[in-house]
This record gives sequence, structure tokens and C-alpha cells, in this order.
Amino acid sequence: MFQKIDLRRTRDFSEKINITFEFGRQNLKPLGKALLYITGPFIVLQGLFNGLYQKEILGKGGLRGLELFSGGSDAVMWLGITYIFILFGYVSSLIVVYEYLRLYEARVDDRTIEVTELWNEVKGNYLPMIGSLFIMLILIFLGFILLILPGIYLAVVFSLIPPLMIIEKMGFSDALSRAFKIISEKWWSTFGLIFIMGIIVGFMALIFSVPQAIFTFLMAMHGTDTSIEIPLWQDAGMIISSVLYSTGAGLLQSLIFMSLAFQMYNLIERKEAKGLMSKLESFGKSAEPQKSTDANETY
Repeated sequence: MFQKIDLRRTRDFSEKINITFEFGRQNLKPLGKALLYITGPFIVLQGLFNGLYQKEILGKGGLRGLELFSGGSDAVMWLGITYIFILFGYVSSLIVVYEYLRLYEARVDDRTIEVTELWNEVKGNYLPMIGSLFIMLILIFLGFILLILPGIYLAVVFSLIPPLMIIEKMGFSDALSRAFKIISEKWWSTFGLIFIMGIIVGFMALIFSVPQAIFTFLMAMHGTDTSIEIPLWQDAGMIISSVLYSTGAGLLQSLIFMSLAFQMYNLIERKEAKGLMSKLESFGKSAEPQKSTDANETY
């Protein structure tokens, strides 16, 4: 039987990690399908162009291929296009996860959240989120220039801005102000959650990196001798393995986004008890109809 997870409640450190994987397991099919359909194309193209970049570099003399950067090589173009799709894949995955959580919370029944329904909510968030990320990157960069620690501090605080903007439907400036408010005295727990989830996801992604590592090694070995032509199967293997790794790692990063959403819910509940107040209000509303429909309770 479907049992809806209570999102808005306080949780300790281990509970936030556990509920992240529990939510992912419960919603694996609908959320995974949405990520594949909406975010998948960006991730696949990221892997494709990264594979072309690796092929260009490793296929022209191994590390000597780095000299191609000064010679107008296609490697520069492939690398630039790769970073563009990394950005869009990251933003898309982030928006899909947070919009899914918002719709999940608003659901009053156990109907599955369909891709088309989610896409209608997702598509309007791309430009605001990309603009917000650029502002955050500039502020973090300035923080690193002034001193290392302010940059790290800002990066952790800013990690709460996307879920606040999407789930709580806030503008950037309001989300920025609220992020500083709710994270007070909980910065270290937020940093620890990001760090631990990053390690967990990194180890999980290793399985997808094995084929790419094998083909990287093979091409590097052949590339040391520029007189030997790289076999076609190695070129194809490098591109396919790069796509496989990008797809796996890209989908797994959604777990980090989920954990940050649960941290946001946790911090808001600690500061504002929003979930508790909502439950009290719904309890009062559900009690009223019973009183008015019972004729014996008129007097």
C-alpha cells in the first residue's frame, strides 16, 4: 500500500540521509522516468561531446594532445559544448527533482506524477534558475577572492536557494534572505550533509566510470605512438562509455538535490513549524464538516 512520506518535519542527520534514499526508492519509477525524458537528452549530449573531446585529446599522442589547445583543434570546441550541456543537465535535473517534490507534497491522493504534468511546471524555471546560478557563482567567486572560507560558507548557504525558489515559490532575493535565516546555527550540518552525500554518490557513480577508464587507458596507450591509427572500436567505445558515465552520474546527482530539499524542510520546520501549523489547520477543517452534517449535534 502506498504510504506518502511526510516531507515537512524535523529530522536528524542520519534520518535525512535515510529518507533521501527511501523517497528515491518509493518514487524511482515516476521520478526516474521524468529525469530520463527531461534531463536525459542534456546528459547524453554531455557524454557524447565529452567522449569526442577525450577521443581528440587521447588520440593525438596522449598527454601531448594538450598541445592541441594552442592549435585551433576541435578539442576546444568539444570541451566548450560539453560544459554547456553540463550546465543544462545540472539545471534540468535540479528543477525536475524540486518540482517533483513540490507536486508530491501537494498531492491529496496516490496518483502517479506524469512526465507531461511535471514538464508543464519545469519548463518555466530554466531561465530564472540559470540566471540565479550565475549570480551565485559570481558571489562565491568573490568570496574565494577575499578569502577561501567565505567562498565555502556562501556555497553551502546558496545550496538552499534552488529548493526555496522552486518548492517555496520564492524569488531569488527572497530565497537568498531566507537561506541565511534558516541556516543560522545549522551551517555545519548542511555542509556535512553535502559532503557525506557527495561521497556516497561518488562511490555509487564509480561503477559507471569503469568502462570509460578502460577505454581511456587503451587510447592513451595507443596514443603514445602517433604512427598507429586508433581502432574504430576504441573510438566508439570511448564515446559510448562516456555517455554511460554521464547518464549514470547525472541521474545519481539527483540524490544530492533530494537531500538538500529534506534539509530545507528540516530547517524551515525548526524555525517556523510550517508543517505542524499546516497539519493543525487541516485538522480543524476536517473536523468542521462532521459537526455540521450530524443532525444530532445541532444543539
